[in-house]
Amino acid sequence: MDASASTDTAVFPRLADPEGYRPCEWDLIENAERCAYWLDLFRRHFPTLLEAYRKEADDRGEDAEQVERAIGEALDRFNGYLDILGQDPAAFGSLDILKICYARERALRAAGIDDAYRLAKHTDTEHALALLPDLLQQLDAMPEAERRVAIIQGVFTGNIYDLGATETAAMFTDQRVDFHAVRAKLRPRPWRFDALDQWLERLDGPPHQAAVLFVDNAGPDVTLGMLPFARELLKRGTEVILTANTYPSLNDVTHDELGELVARIAAFDPVLRDARAAGRLTLVASGNNAPLIDLTRVSSELAEAVEAAGVDLVVLEGMGRAVETNLSARMTCDTLKLAMLKDTGVAEALDAEVFDLVMKFEPAPPQ
Repeated sequence: MDASASTDTAVFPRLADPEGYRPCEWDLIENAERCAYWLDLFRRHFPTLLEAYRKEADDRGEDAEQVERAIGEALDRFNGYLDILGQDPAAFGSLDILKICYARERALRAAGIDDAYRLAKHTDTEHALALLPDLLQQLDAMPEAERRVAIIQGVFTGNIYDLGATETAAMFTDQRVDFHAVRAKLRPRPWRFDALDQWLERLDGPPHQAAVLFVDNAGPDVTLGMLPFARELLKRGTEVILTANTYPSLNDVTHDELGELVARIAAFDPVLRDARAAGRLTLVASGNNAPLIDLTRVSSELAEAVEAAGVDLVVLEGMGRAVETNLSARMTCDTLKLAMLKDTGVAEALDAEVFDLVMKFEPAPPQ
């Protein structure tokens, strides 16, 4: 399984310059210090991922000896790959963070490890669902101007729930994170990239025809952050396509998990229920199997859905999709990029600090 988990891929049709597009701009061969940082980070994080798998497998009643064999094989495969890169970063050709992510997924699948964070995702999603009705009630009671800001703050708040980032994975181990407390303590404006005013000004104009939302993590991220955002677009009259990974990677929500989640929310929320029934809210798998994304290799189903809907707003959410890849990617339509910076190396590359916020709004170029 390589750059896309889908066997039938396409170029994302809203990319402005597919030929010149580079999903990940940080060349690790050209920067030895940055290369060393990322190789070390991937190596240090991998045991955390495998510990999550150990708990997940135990929850399924998997044979303990078989689990330990799988863990040993995954460690050998991935650490062996990192060892080679440590000696020669160009050993496998070009090198960036995305390629290391793909190698990690190959090592896991070869060892028979499919969804290490399944149990963690389920637990986080159940917790978030319990909070959602009250959150939606609070948002609906706000004046429009206040609600628009609160929804963006909610996206940032939800995005801290990332078990793939070392800074935040430790927080969940200690069980110290509370959604409302995090929202109250978000970094004050101006943010590292701060296009909130431009976005609010755009919302004063006519609604977009259709939006595609690339969502990130399971749990509070998608449940309390991106789904309220999608819901607000639907209330404005915009059609919404939600796209998530086809296959598991870290604690990113998958297409199947997202479908189950939306169905459960639609059972008590009339906005999502009516939008689903009218075909104004659709879910399409992205074809991806990594926490970052190469937009020249999305599923053909997603490309077709974007064209059919006449998408004029692209939303990339999360550090992997909006910063580590696609930070400078330009689209032929309005584009919104939202993320919290949860890694020291990423923050330093942007002359920022950990937990700084990124909100980039890039209007459609003139025709």
